[in-house]
Amino acid sequence: MPLHLLFPLFSSIVFVIGMIYAKNAIARGSSPWTGTFLANFWLAISWGSFALITGRFLPVAVWWQAALVAGSFVLGQVLTYLAYKHGDVSVATPIFGVKVIMVALMVSAWANEEIPGRVWIGAVLATVGVGFVQSGTRVPTASTQHNPQKTVLTIVLALGAAICMSLFDVGLQAWVFRQPNPAVLATKFLPTVFVATGLFSCAVLPWADRPSRLAELGTTKPIVIGTLLMAANALSMSWSLSAYGDATRINIVYALRGLWAVALAWALARFFGGQESHHSARVMLLRLFGAALLTASVLVALIGK
Repeated sequence: MPLHLLFPLFSSIVFVIGMIYAKNAIARGSSPWTGTFLANFWLAISWGSFALITGRFLPVAVWWQAALVAGSFVLGQVLTYLAYKHGDVSVATPIFGVKVIMVALMVSAWANEEIPGRVWIGAVLATVGVGFVQSGTRVPTASTQHNPQKTVLTIVLALGAAICMSLFDVGLQAWVFRQPNPAVLATKFLPTVFVATGLFSCAVLPWADRPSRLAELGTTKPIVIGTLLMAANALSMSWSLSAYGDATRINIVYALRGLWAVALAWALARFFGGQESHHSARVMLLRLFGAALLTASVLVALIGK
């Protein structure tokens, strides 16, 4: 495996652990806007400091490109947090696996390439996988009353987040990797992108929790840990996409988060809290099977590309 694929592998694990912490804080009363702002604040501070220390700044003429990439990232992040607010980690995360096919389609359209048949086969498998992930919520359990409408909302939000994050990935590859010396350009482009995300995120401050509120809810620790991990996930993925391109294979590896989500959410739900701790084995196995189909759809559609 090429070494640059270790970045998305790292991100796939860190993403799930970070979202479990974040969902724990949200379930205890913390606002999802707090997570959005803090994750982007860590990114803005780290990349902004890097730019100031190294003196590597992006020319003003291409700030608009960085702003568009930043906007798609922030919107995707907001939809991600809302998906976790309204649904389980093991429902929302596998849906993000469809992002890999979205990226492939966008890259193919951007380059005016014919879409291979295996992509369409993968799309069918992905659709069936989403069906299994959703059908698991219709299985009654003794502990909880399932809400199919809420699950549909979760899936819609997750799909919206996947579209926005796909645009983020394709934008990085198109405006950074395809330029001369992409690794050098990335050290100028990414600071501008993430400082912009920090500025855009200030718009949600009126709905974010104040430190005193987080302390009152007892959610300071999980929200800080969760958002730091989400920032590390974004840093790793954005660097690999901009410096190495290879968006399709990077997203293949990153799609493994769907499997980690089901396994970890089920195993750790009693410690962190969450609906997964109340679901029957049948429900979680259906979700696991759906996540496996989503992962298989990625492999069928894109392996060897």
